Amino acid sequence: MLTTSNKPLQATEYFVSPVGTDQDDGSKARPFATIQRAAIEMGPGDICWLRHGHYRTEAILKGLKGLPDKPLVFKSYPGEQVVFDGTITLPPQWSPWKDGIYQIQSGEPVWQLFTDRKLVDVARWPNASFEDGSIWQIESCMRFTDRVFARGKTIGKTTDGLIHDRNPISRDADSSEEGSEALTVNEGINQVSLGETGVDFTGAIAVLNLHHWLTWARPITDHDAGRNWFHYDNQGTKMKKYVAYYILGLPALDRANEWWYDAESETIYFRPADEIDPNQVQVTAKVRDYTLRLIECEHVVFQGLEFFASTFSMTDCEHVVVEDSRLLYPSTNKFMLGDFSWFSSSADPDKMHGKDAKGKTNRNVMTRIVNRDKGVHGNVIRNCEIAFANSPAMEVRSAGSVIENCYIHDIEWDVNSSGGSGTLSGGGGCIIRRNTIRTAGNSEGIRPGPDSIVQYNRLWDLGKLQHDGSAINIGTDAQKGTVVRYNWVHNTNRAGIRFDSTTNRMGESGCVHHNVVFNLSTHGSKFKGDRHLLFNNTFYNSYFSIPNRFGNTDGHNRNTLARNNLADTMVAWSVRRPEEPISARMENNLHGEGVVVNQLRDPANLDFRPKRGSRVIDAGIAVTKADKPTDDTNLEPPSFIGNSPDIGAYESGDRSYWIPGRLQKRASTPIPPNGAQEVQQDVSLMFLEAYGADRHIVYFSNEEKNLHHQVTLDRSNIVNPGTLQPGQRYFWRVDAVMPDGQILKGELWFFFVEN
Repeated sequence: MLTTSNKPLQATEYFVSPVGTDQDDGSKARPFATIQRAAIEMGPGDICWLRHGHYRTEAILKGLKGLPDKPLVFKSYPGEQVVFDGTITLPPQWSPWKDGIYQIQSGEPVWQLFTDRKLVDVARWPNASFEDGSIWQIESCMRFTDRVFARGKTIGKTTDGLIHDRNPISRDADSSEEGSEALTVNEGINQVSLGETGVDFTGAIAVLNLHHWLTWARPITDHDAGRNWFHYDNQGTKMKKYVAYYILGLPALDRANEWWYDAESETIYFRPADEIDPNQVQVTAKVRDYTLRLIECEHVVFQGLEFFASTFSMTDCEHVVVEDSRLLYPSTNKFMLGDFSWFSSSADPDKMHGKDAKGKTNRNVMTRIVNRDKGVHGNVIRNCEIAFANSPAMEVRSAGSVIENCYIHDIEWDVNSSGGSGTLSGGGGCIIRRNTIRTAGNSEGIRPGPDSIVQYNRLWDLGKLQHDGSAINIGTDAQKGTVVRYNWVHNTNRAGIRFDSTTNRMGESGCVHHNVVFNLSTHGSKFKGDRHLLFNNTFYNSYFSIPNRFGNTDGHNRNTLARNNLADTMVAWSVRRPEEPISARMENNLHGEGVVVNQLRDPANLDFRPKRGSRVIDAGIAVTKADKPTDDTNLEPPSFIGNSPDIGAYESGDRSYWIPGRLQKRASTPIPPNGAQEVQQDVSLMFLEAYGADRHIVYFSNEEKNLHHQVTLDRSNIVNPGTLQPGQRYFWRVDAVMPDGQILKGELWFFFVEN
């Protein structure tokens, strides 16, 4: 661990390269080998350029301090790839074991394997992989049990410590049960029972979704080949209504591109894909969690980095920025090493190092930003991609942090966390904005702390491998002062937006407005608690629920105001109980079967604006600070067009159309969507602007190779091409003009006008 020295204030450039040495002077010609060495020399305003290559050691920076207007900057050299790599390359010393499986002695603990940077699947039953998407399909990748919950009772032999296997059965979710699961089973897929495998799984690891949003991994203590049940170590677990599981371990290593690590013998077992000899390819193994740890640092910026099979942590840092970076496979569990603890920020990385520790730990840890004292800390994660984290993407327990313009996807397929941790967790007073979050196994998507702002995010395909949950979930204690606005939540396996509660306590003082929740089938958005402000939201092919009670708490939402909301269905609890009256104060809401389609322009193609002449235009009541249910409610009264606001999430006549999600390098999110088939004749062309662009140039034509300049836009993203011909295909493109005049050519999009 290195602490920087005091140095006169002057801007200097230093260089670091994996082929440098710390005995050199840090110049471009004679770079240092480590950023720790550069940090000793750096002062406020200095820049450390990182040259191309893989940095495989752990960098620990403590007490590194810049100034607000002169941060210390660590950034990749222009045009070069800088990889903070948590793997080692295994030597070509593999020997055949059996059944096409090879083995090698690792010499040290490993817990993830790659061939040419491609993930090797952990040996499991039933088999599942990323290649065909089955890793995310609960019907394909998990097994079920004889435990059935019906008429208020649980039946079956499955109980704490004992699993009786059953094939998945197709069924619809019961929308009155938040933990229920819709299953679509395909013929012949995952229909081999535990007993029919003929495998003895004693000593393997069962990953058990036992408690709706809680999943545990535990050793199988007793099983015989041919037997359809097993015992597991149930210490620390608790079983609820719905149970699903799968098995990891050497007995399940039965197909190509699978592996296992035996910690006792330090042996890696690997069955390569396509019968490749592993001695002829590069095989790397994860051996450390963190390649960058920051402790008590202030006003430091990291730009343009890639983390591979490793990640970073911040502890007690202030105004540290990580931006324009990429995290691939940043974290995974250590089940193979015998550690079954949940991922948690309580696993303190600052206690992981020592003379021989090499940054390794037997705790399951992840990307984290943690401050242990009160205050606003101002740490920022900006314009980053976090992909294939087999844990929550990031844990933020740092008040006043900002997570913005990030792309977070393919998160936690071996669910090993409390559902309360979420795919992305934020501390109190955090801002989570303009992120795209998709495809995750754990129960929750965004889960902020109190007094947070969650805005302009787009979320879908979440909650895939746990029961219960919500894409945006605000816990009981987090509702005070939190505002959720201008988000799209759609096509996800769980609820859309939810204010949660325990069975004995409920939250209050949350604000949810101008969101669109759509295509959730039998799932909806549910707002438990009281004294909330819910206005100008649109719920399409979904339902809007404002409960009167939950668990042992009565009196939910007696003081909640719901105003100007547009919904296909509006209920107190679920569509199964439509007759139950809503206790909340309901004003100028419009709901009913087909109402959204009838009042909006083209919601099927993501145009949620009111139709011309729609009854929702100017039909709302303005929301002012006088409408705040409590002093803790966070409300910035939105502007509107006309005499009164419209009902729903969009204003008719607005010159721009807000589209949530990450701003990409080029214009994105075309509306109508690329390839759309049934577009209306009076369509408007809309798009999400490019990141950092000054203006956009729109081209349009009915001929693919003959696009015409339509318009240049600098304060709008809407183009009206005029009335189009029925059945005709049209093409369009949006080029982004950057501040330096560079033009980034957009993708070619097309759509078909309805007949």
